[in-house]
Amino acid sequence: MRKTYAILALIAALVLVVYALLPDSYFEETVFPLKEGVSVFGYDDVSDGGESVAHTDVADSSLSFDCTLGEDTAKGAWCGILWNADPDSAGEYRNWTFVDSMIFDVEAHGTQEVLVKVWAFDPDVTDPSKAKTFRLLMKELPLKDGRQRIAIPFEQFYTPDFWYEDGKVDRKLNQRHQESVARVEIAPGWNQPRGKKFSLKIFRISAVGVSNVYFGIVLGVFLLLTIVAVGRSHHLKNDAEEK
Repeated sequence: MRKTYAILALIAALVLVVYALLPDSYFEETVFPLKEGVSVFGYDDVSDGGESVAHTDVADSSLSFDCTLGEDTAKGAWCGILWNADPDSAGEYRNWTFVDSMIFDVEAHGTQEVLVKVWAFDPDVTDPSKAKTFRLLMKELPLKDGRQRIAIPFEQFYTPDFWYEDGKVDRKLNQRHQESVARVEIAPGWNQPRGKKFSLKIFRISAVGVSNVYFGIVLGVFLLLTIVAVGRSHHLKNDAEEK
């Protein structure tokens, strides 16, 4: 019995040593520069009768975007940039399960804030033919004039109340669905003045994290060792009772 436990203890120690020596498994996916199969475009409200004006220029190493929201407060006003990870509507979404931060390398002028929106496929809610039915994860990104590098913990992204209200979605359906990211969007902040031009130059946007696969394997091995130890203990106890 002692020999069995000694062997199990030795295996457990070896597993911990190997785990300590393994390199961290980092996850990183770039939103910009663009990956193959991902499209990006700027938009404004002109086609819906609005007066906002936006321009987008995409190069290999940077993306430039500027926008002036329409001044007529009787009309809605919007503009933004949209990255589509599934432009062919084939259901090929990005798995961001291990994402714990988003990192932005940008240059900004004329604004103190933009909204970063991550849209994920939610099987309980999403109709792929209706963009707004994808689950919205949103976070305000504070900015200052000039170039800056900002990291935001992904846990700070939240689903706003208006998404539930507009889609008449049950609030009990609150899973984030990070395994099925379909789109990323940048839009003006809540208090962006109308009639005032703002500009963004994006050098890099990435989603990063550390995979916990190795840790899961270690837990699995320890669970197996525990089962073996308990099983061995019960087996010896039964043999003793039979004698």
